Amino acid sequence: MKPNPQTDAKSDTLRWLRGLFAPTTEAQALPPPITAPPPPRTVPPNGQTILVVDDDAIFLKAMALKLESDGFDVLTACDASEAIQVARQKRPHLLVLDVNFPPDMGSGGSVTWDGFRIMSWLRRFDDFKITPIIITSIGDPVKFTRLAVGSGATAFFHKQMNPNQLLTLVKSSLARSGIVRGPAVESNFQI
Repeated sequence: MKPNPQTDAKSDTLRWLRGLFAPTTEAQALPPPITAPPPPRTVPPNGQTILVVDDDAIFLKAMALKLESDGFDVLTACDASEAIQVARQKRPHLLVLDVNFPPDMGSGGSVTWDGFRIMSWLRRFDDFKITPIIITSIGDPVKFTRLAVGSGATAFFHKQMNPNQLLTLVKSSLARSGIVRGPAVESNFQI
């Protein structure tokens, strides 16, 4: 018996149609479940806003991510004039200021801003008289710790330290200022 191509095509079509309408079990009818990736771990916001000011974009981004991962709202600025503008508009609960900035080109380069000058300028306003400020630098930690605390900063953070230590400084500075309610933050280093 010779195979007939027309008959074979009809029987294939009939088998295909029967397969479409044939009763199936529920397990066969449903496609396999699609597994979505787990949602990213988010820390609920704690209501505190921190302004990080630094002309080093890498340090700025790294510190912003570290603080955001702990539930802080983070504002950033890369120069002194932007820092003052953001601080006055948003009134952050704490500031993290770098010591060194390039000259302010908006004033023709004649104004040399640093973290100490920004801090001094902001302290003139009632809103910032008691706002905790942490000074950061890559320079000599002994020298800048004395300068920072002597100028009215809450603490000094050396940029080569572990970012978790900055987080500890932020929490302890907020706790001492009375802005954060809750258990005291323990620190294993002296300011």
